[in-house]
Amino acid sequence: MKSIRGKLFIILSFLFALSLGLNFFSYLSFMELKSKREQIQLGNQLELELSQLPSNLKANATQLNSLKKLNQRLTPPLRKAGVSEMLTHLEKRRTGTFKKHLKTFKTNETEFRRFNLNRMDYLEKKVLFLMGLGAVFLIFGFAALHILFKHLVIVPIRNLSSKMLDFLHNRYTYQFGSPSNDEIGHLHANFNSLAQRVISHTDELKSLDQAKSDFLSIASHELRTPLTSIKGSLSLLKGGMGGELNEVTTELLGIAETESDRLIRLINDLLDLAKIEAGKLPLSTIWVPVDDLIKTTFNSLQGLAQSASVELVYENAAQNVQVMIDKDRIQQVLTNLMSNAVKFSPKGDCVIAKVILIENEGIRFEIKDHGKGIDPEDQKLIFQKFRQASGPNNPIVKGTGLGLAIAKALVEEHQGEIGLKSKPGEGSTFFFTLKEWRFASTHPVVEAS
Repeated sequence: MKSIRGKLFIILSFLFALSLGLNFFSYLSFMELKSKREQIQLGNQLELELSQLPSNLKANATQLNSLKKLNQRLTPPLRKAGVSEMLTHLEKRRTGTFKKHLKTFKTNETEFRRFNLNRMDYLEKKVLFLMGLGAVFLIFGFAALHILFKHLVIVPIRNLSSKMLDFLHNRYTYQFGSPSNDEIGHLHANFNSLAQRVISHTDELKSLDQAKSDFLSIASHELRTPLTSIKGSLSLLKGGMGGELNEVTTELLGIAETESDRLIRLINDLLDLAKIEAGKLPLSTIWVPVDDLIKTTFNSLQGLAQSASVELVYENAAQNVQVMIDKDRIQQVLTNLMSNAVKFSPKGDCVIAKVILIENEGIRFEIKDHGKGIDPEDQKLIFQKFRQASGPNNPIVKGTGLGLAIAKALVEEHQGEIGLKSKPGEGSTFFFTLKEWRFASTHPVVEAS
């Protein structure tokens, strides 16, 4: 496997070596330039101090020491040797010989300065050229490094991220291409393998889910017909069609009829759930007054509320408002939420239905009870299929465990949201929102579908 890290290391090493080489040669040229400048300054200072000697050339010890110190720093050796010989003649007061050497020294220094000034001009240009070349190589090197990094890392990661998003939004295909032979390509290949496995398992799960839905649909249809006949027969027997019945028989027939109703409700719930999951639940929407919706629900639950000794209370904070809904389906949601609230309310208490108009949210329906509340761990599961709140504060109540799951699906079919607020010991408030609403006074009721 070709390593991206190895490629980047080679590029960085090349840039570092090139930069180091250019800096090294630039440093050598700069040091030579500095040395030439210092030697010219030493020559000028030496000439200045020689010109300040007395006319009789009787230099004192201080002047001689200063001249010797300057001479010690002179280069090259031949230049230094010539000055040393001249200073020896000066020290021994050989005037004629000293003057000859002084004349020769001045001539040599003139040539030395002329040559080194040309050399210094060349070195200055060389240092600037090397520094500029280093900067250019550095800029182009980093540009090349950026392009390489983008080509080797950023673009492949962006492509892989795009494939992941496609996979997340069900747009992924098996046309994977050939991943590159590096770390990103290895990651890409692993993702492709994982995606194929997930897609394969998803297809299997879809087949199983479809088989389950088909089974529930067929079984529900097949069960509903005989159950309807059984319920009708039980009603006829209970009504005396088969002759007079004693008290025990009447009671047993009543139990059988009640349980038949419960089975029919379960079958209807299963059919509704199968339609919702298959996306085959049509909604016939019309404008419905909110007050009518709540009052109809109250009327249908009066018997249940009276038998449970629970009062139904209606608080409307959104007067004269209509909502665009499938009336029967939202009625089903309200009935389910309110019947649950009645079942879990203590005797002598009340269940409050409240309607609130919330800006930017829509019409909010709230159903509040004063029961024992729902534990936090149950709140996360309560809208799932076949789940009921069954903690120590909530004994299991007879039911299918599908009511809240169906209510959630129906509200979401209306593009609404459903949820609850509850604390153990403080009761529960179930709520859902509907977005399409209007004031009834400004529009006549018009059906829509």
